[in-house]
Amino acid sequence: MDRMSCRSLGIWGLLLVLFVLVSPLSCPAHETLNPNIIKFGVFPYKSPKTIIEMYGPLAAYLEKKLGKKIKISSAADANSFLEKARNDEYDLLLAAPPVYYKLRSSGYKAIARGIPTFHGVAIVRKDSEIKTIEQLKGKKVAAIGGFSFAGYYFLLPLLEEKGIDPQKDVDIQFLGKVDSVIYGVVNKKYDAGLFRFDALELPAFTEIREQVRVIVRSSEIPQFPFVVKKGMDESTITAIQKTLSELSPDRPEEQEILKGMQVKKIIVATDADYDLFYEQIKDTDYFGKP
Repeated sequence: MDRMSCRSLGIWGLLLVLFVLVSPLSCPAHETLNPNIIKFGVFPYKSPKTIIEMYGPLAAYLEKKLGKKIKISSAADANSFLEKARNDEYDLLLAAPPVYYKLRSSGYKAIARGIPTFHGVAIVRKDSEIKTIEQLKGKKVAAIGGFSFAGYYFLLPLLEEKGIDPQKDVDIQFLGKVDSVIYGVVNKKYDAGLFRFDALELPAFTEIREQVRVIVRSSEIPQFPFVVKKGMDESTITAIQKTLSELSPDRPEEQEILKGMQVKKIIVATDADYDLFYEQIKDTDYFGKP
């Protein structure tokens, strides 16, 4: 193993230890007041291992560029993540849109977003007899959770259009993580699975891509916003925006960071960039689910 590989392995090991130590616990009060530490909360839409693989390089990059310690953490589930955010346990968040919308009233605001948009899908095994939405009636479907548009909600109105009651006619079970949904379908525990389609581009699912097929796709969904808590100083916000937006796919190391996060570029954003999507979903029961 060459020197660079050893160095990278050391960084990964340190990040993993930090993730395990910080994730399930509240951050100590003295860290909350430490201007040289940024607590980076990543929404728990994937397993802890996958979150580290996807966002560990970004945390290391931010740490180097900002000159501040970046402590990456998450939570057990969506509700825990929301509660931690409301208790100011994160300074910088990458949050699912419904969680971000709920945090607006607490002073959180969007500062950046990845591009392009993505889609939610329903997949089945390649050898499945299911080819249409109607055939999901009476079937067992794995979903991410009620907080997820790509991993649950987008399918509901499509089922209703076909005269299928999602609550009565389909056995939808929330698994919480993309990994669990995909493997649940491949291992025949579920007839179909719901999640964001670009997850299949991750290296972890290279061998699985050819074992599944898509039967329905959602409309465009915005990437999770980067959000900061109320009270963060403007100079730090500007530095984070600058650092994120300068990540370039033309530089190999930075291309790998972007690729790991499943985006092509990160751009500066405001709350207004997410208003249109909010208007599309605000009158649904999307926000009432666990």
